[in-house]
Amino acid sequence: MEEEQRRMQSAVYDVLNDIDRKCLRTLQIQMHQCAIECCRDPSKNIESLEVCNENCSKEVAAARNYVQNEFSKWQNRIQRCVQDCNDTIMDKMPNDRNRNENEMNKYIKEAEGCTSQCFTKYIKILPQLTNKIVDNLSNKKLQ
Repeated sequence: MEEEQRRMQSAVYDVLNDIDRKCLRTLQIQMHQCAIECCRDPSKNIESLEVCNENCSKEVAAARNYVQNEFSKWQNRIQRCVQDCNDTIMDKMPNDRNRNENEMNKYIKEAEGCTSQCFTKYIKILPQLTNKIVDNLSNKKLQ
C-alpha cells in the first residue's frame, strides 16, 4: 500500500512540474514584468503602486486556484473510489464479532487490492487531466 501511495505522489509531482513548466512559469514571468512596469512609473504613489502590483498577480493567482480546484476534484474522485471499496468490503463482512484472523486478513487484502485499483485508475487519468489543465490555462479558461 505504501508503494501505491509513493507511486501516486510521484505521478502528481511530475504532473504539477509539467503544468508549472508549460504554463505557470510563463504567467509568473508576465506577472513580474508587469510589476516592474508598475515600479518604473514615477507618477504612482504607494497606494496606486500596490493596486498595480495586485492587478499584475491576479492571473497567476487565478491559474493556481484553478489548478488546485482541478486536483481537489480529482482527489475527491479517488476518495470516493476508496470509500466505495471500504463500503463493499463492509457489506461482505459477516456481522458476528467472532471473525477469525484468516477471515479478517482476507477482507483486508481484498480492500487493499480494490484501493490499489483506484490508485491505478486515477493515475491513468492524470495525462488527460494535465492536458485539460494546460489547454484551459493556455486559453485562459479558468473555470
